[in-house]
Amino acid sequence: MDIKNKIKDAGISLNEMEADLQKSAPAFAAYTIAAFVLMFITALAVFFFSNKGYEQVLVPNVTGKTLTRALLEMQEKELYPKLQLRYSDLPGQAGQVLSQNPRAGSIVKAGRRITLVVSRGVMIDHIGNYVGTNLDALKNKLDALYGGVETPQITIGTPVFKMDAAPIGTILEQDPPEGTPITQPVELQLIVSSGPTAPRVSVQNYVGKTIAEILEGMGTTPLLFEFTSHIATGDEIPGTVVSQSEPENSQVDEYSKISLEFALPELNTAYSGDTIVDADIKGRTEDEVAGVKKTDSSKWTNGIFSAKVSRYPLAVPVKLEAFPPEGASYTVASFNHIGGEITVPYAVPHGTTLALSVLNQEKERLTVQ
Repeated sequence: MDIKNKIKDAGISLNEMEADLQKSAPAFAAYTIAAFVLMFITALAVFFFSNKGYEQVLVPNVTGKTLTRALLEMQEKELYPKLQLRYSDLPGQAGQVLSQNPRAGSIVKAGRRITLVVSRGVMIDHIGNYVGTNLDALKNKLDALYGGVETPQITIGTPVFKMDAAPIGTILEQDPPEGTPITQPVELQLIVSSGPTAPRVSVQNYVGKTIAEILEGMGTTPLLFEFTSHIATGDEIPGTVVSQSEPENSQVDEYSKISLEFALPELNTAYSGDTIVDADIKGRTEDEVAGVKKTDSSKWTNGIFSAKVSRYPLAVPVKLEAFPPEGASYTVASFNHIGGEITVPYAVPHGTTLALSVLNQEKERLTVQ
């Protein structure tokens, strides 16, 4: 009896619990929904609160600065670097920031990553040994190494050729020498073999050429020009070559001497290179003098610059520069010469100072009147 009564009582209790649950279901659902809403609101609050610390900051300008300095400045702004390394064009840039992204002055959130391109130095930091190599091979090597580089570390100056038993194009000497540190762009000066026999040069016809035309051709013609002059007479055109010592098309050794004689105007009638400045003293008009036009005759002087310098075993770079009383200086002529007597024709403004330099060292200076 007791067991039956207990089961009966338990059945009654279960029925009562079921009834109670049915009555409280809506309230339970409401409580569950309210809990989810509360959790969502709490999550949003936490999210916005955590993002409140990412303030907007100004990106500093670190381009050109050392990496250490750049990192310190970025740390002050709560910015973080993303580093990229590459070779640079100029010596002395190792460890410097070459560029940045975003650029300086941009407004970003703190904690943003900033891309910094940092120099790992130059490809070559010293001059190599090029003696014994072929000139064309060296040119190709440097072109491949610095192709697309705005400022190559090493360039090749105009080579000087010398007779030698070595094959044509073989580099015999170099300056700067091997091992010289590269602290700025370097121009290699090379002495190159022209073979066991002197190259031959075909002589052009220089008669009738103006001072400007002769000066332009001196830099590309491996001949030693010896200039003389006289006052124009008869039908001679002032400011032009009227005779030459070697006939046209004759073959001479490289850097052989050839004499050219100019017919120059009288003192009060000046010509600026290839242009007549007034009707000359013979009464000819501009139309009667071919290839010329009028300028101010009071401002120009023509003549032959002459200087004696040491002789050199081979042709070396020579330059004549003009420093006019007004305006910037300029190069009158640039060419190679073995030294001794050097003559250069000129047509420059009155009061111009002419300076002759050999191997970048000034040897003679003259002010023309």
